[in-house]
Amino acid sequence: MATYSLKSIFAPLPVTTRGQNFHVNADPKNEKFVYCSGPSVVVRDLANPSVCYTYNEHGGTPTAACFAPSGFYICSGDSYGKVRVWDTTQETHIIKYEGHGLGGPIKDICWSPDSKRIILGGTGRGTRTHCFLWDSGSSCGSLHGHSKDVNAVAHSPIRPFRAVTVSEDYQIGFHTGVPYKFDKAIVVHKNFVNSVRYNPTGANFCSVSSDKRVVLFDGKTGDQIGEMKDANDVAHSGGVMAVSYNAAGTQIITASADKTVKLWDLETQKCVSTLEVGKDVADQQLGCLWAGDYTLSVSFSGDFNFFDVKSNSITKVVRGHQKSIETMEVKSGKIYTTSFDGRSAVIDAELGEASYFTGAVHKSKVLDTKISGDSLVSVDISNNILRTPLSSCVMGEGSSSVPSNTFYCDVHEGSNTEIYTCQDAIVMFKDGQQVFSMEVSFNPFGCAISPCGTVLVVGSKDKHKLFIFEIDNNTFVQRQDVDLSVAATEIRFSPDGKLLGAATTGRAILLLDVEKSYRPVQHCWSCQSKSNSCAFSPDSRFFAVGGIDTNIVIGDLTNPMSAALKIVRAHPLGTINRVRWLDETTVVSSGSDMQVRQHVVSV
Repeated sequence: MATYSLKSIFAPLPVTTRGQNFHVNADPKNEKFVYCSGPSVVVRDLANPSVCYTYNEHGGTPTAACFAPSGFYICSGDSYGKVRVWDTTQETHIIKYEGHGLGGPIKDICWSPDSKRIILGGTGRGTRTHCFLWDSGSSCGSLHGHSKDVNAVAHSPIRPFRAVTVSEDYQIGFHTGVPYKFDKAIVVHKNFVNSVRYNPTGANFCSVSSDKRVVLFDGKTGDQIGEMKDANDVAHSGGVMAVSYNAAGTQIITASADKTVKLWDLETQKCVSTLEVGKDVADQQLGCLWAGDYTLSVSFSGDFNFFDVKSNSITKVVRGHQKSIETMEVKSGKIYTTSFDGRSAVIDAELGEASYFTGAVHKSKVLDTKISGDSLVSVDISNNILRTPLSSCVMGEGSSSVPSNTFYCDVHEGSNTEIYTCQDAIVMFKDGQQVFSMEVSFNPFGCAISPCGTVLVVGSKDKHKLFIFEIDNNTFVQRQDVDLSVAATEIRFSPDGKLLGAATTGRAILLLDVEKSYRPVQHCWSCQSKSNSCAFSPDSRFFAVGGIDTNIVIGDLTNPMSAALKIVRAHPLGTINRVRWLDETTVVSSGSDMQVRQHVVSV
């Protein structure tokens, strides 16, 4: 009986919004950091960010997460205002508390230093903050005082306890506790106050705002005691989005929409250094974190920029995807992915490090990709075709277009043949040039070229049939059609050419014997709903199918009547868009949850 194990997760990047700050928090040992992305709460290793795990149990979209000072729990909140406290020490992440926190999305979360109380800030009806005991959910005070959304909350690390909230009403709320109660409103900013953080020593706290100011306050009284300014009498030339202290409480870093991260000395209140991350809009800095020896910032593009404050230079950039991953191909230990926004990336399957394709990249959704020799062939929703050398990953070379909307494509390396299924037509390219086009009476969908390059199989979106064509030089002629019980989506030939498999719009998994005129192969495998993708293992032993039921079904072709291996919730909260085999035992999948996952199959 075959079994499986999760080998690795290539985590998604933060889903950012221009002009809104993004919170990142670290554990008390400064070994991991946590953030929210799409349907998941992501926990990554600071030393090696490719090591990670995700929490996928929220009913809504997670919007904020924070480690408890004990390090044993994480509190996370979602777009429905629900909050969950869950265990970080076990793989099952047992839930300890679940309750309703606010009437809308939770934007920030903080704990009291004794890990007993939690403060929430965000959107709500009437109240935009909430404080409670995490084990019982009982209220432990009132932090009212804001008329608009609360963007951030902070708690003093020492007694007497103080809590600070900042809001889009330009005000800072200062609260005493416990129980918490409103003490005073601090009005020093002239625009949205984006973030606030307490000094680890408790001596002061710092607020940052879209009015380009960074202001320092006394930790016990809330009185203003200073302000960080440069030569232009402001902290940054753009809105300041985030702030973070070092462990000693002597310096801070601030991230700004002016695309810089600045290091400040609290004693002199002067700028020590300025790190310019880039010059594009995507380089606007929306978040930052100083955790022990690690300093990082979050770009509008979602990239994590790790930098050294001593040398004032970026040491590592963690890249990935912010949108649903629509296509994926693999070759020689590399995973090539494209997302809904047209971003293309290559991931090292062992190291977990990603880099982006450059050049004249796709500007819209990529519909399908295939690898032909040393090139990646990709077609987007605007009907543009790009052929990108895998050695350089520079897009724009060998570009062309198809005459109408494309659904799928396939390539044959030996003859440099490319087939595109378009609206009411099938188009053939050779050596990058269109050589043949055939109008058909059905709506073409999935397609596959046989390993020998002489047979083309095309599925139909509106008819439950497969159409078999013979490829002859620069043309193809229909020779046969095969009736199906359900329409096929992605179609694949086995590497040895003996079998044809397909994912379908129903629960059925299609498997045909090529040598017996495409007669069905009897098997007992099925999905729970529509499947989007399928793939044969390189040795033609296994056939994997994935789809909208979040599972991957793997059948053993040496014994088709044996039960399939089912990887349940392979992507817990996302449709599986692509399934591929990295080698004979490693299946790779990508989906709408913006993740790429590797599972190892053991026989």
